[in-house]
Amino acid sequence: MMGLLEVAGGSAALYLLIIICLRLLGKKGLAELSLGDLVLIILIGEAIGSLIPQENAFLSAVTCIITLALMNYLILNVAYKSKFLKKFLEGSPVIIVKNGRIKQQKMKEEKLTVEDIEEAIREKGIKSIKNVETAVLETDGGISIVEK
Repeated sequence: MMGLLEVAGGSAALYLLIIICLRLLGKKGLAELSLGDLVLIILIGEAIGSLIPQENAFLSAVTCIITLALMNYLILNVAYKSKFLKKFLEGSPVIIVKNGRIKQQKMKEEKLTVEDIEEAIREKGIKSIKNVETAVLETDGGISIVEK
């Protein structure tokens, strides 16, 4: 029984660590996973797998999966009720273009390039940044564009 509690505790701790690490990637990181991000996710999965003792592998794996699912459920419900936690987990939308002008400081803070904005406006069929009223980096990493 103690082994299963260790698996559950380790799984819960890793879940929180993963959330914090993904949050530190920033909004853009969540929208566009790089090869390095994919490798990191695979290695995290491998680390979680190493928590599972070999003698009770099936029961330990079930405990790990149930613990991760419960952690996800609890955190989503707490975030729904807590503005602070919701903002920490999701962040806030950021205006990166206003009246056709790029907000360089915001771009730098969010680790966005002009090419990222140009790609988003091309996808909307807009020819120039000067024709953009507002561009917003959304909490999911997408860029919303409002044309002038």
